[in-house]
Amino acid sequence: MTTSGGPAPGFAKHPDHVVRISPSDNRWTVHIGDTVVADSRRALLLEESGYEPVVYFPPEDVAADRLSSIDRLTTCPFKGEAHYFSDAARKTDAAVAWTYPSVYDEVSAIAGYIAFYADRSEIVKQSANPD
Repeated sequence: MTTSGGPAPGFAKHPDHVVRISPSDNRWTVHIGDTVVADSRRALLLEESGYEPVVYFPPEDVAADRLSSIDRLTTCPFKGEAHYFSDAARKTDAAVAWTYPSVYDEVSAIAGYIAFYADRSEIVKQSANPD
């Protein structure tokens, strides 16, 4: 995964906008229906002005066979170009997750990590203590 090689243009226009990324001390799981599609103790928590916090999962901790790339791209002036995934088991183009494969320098930690829509999956924060 890569950075864009430059600063995010959004911060130049909105210098008070905050995007904070930190490692989570918790175990996180994502369920789509009855299936666990992500399980990680290495997730990152992204907090951004005006939005609810978002959990980003390392791709190694996501069941890649449950996600199908869809033909949808958007651009965030603070993070970069987002690519989207649907639930492969449901065979629809409705996005359930996204990733930023190439990001701006300020958010390099999330490059390639995968986030899930909270209203299309169940994202569960578990205890920080090991099982």
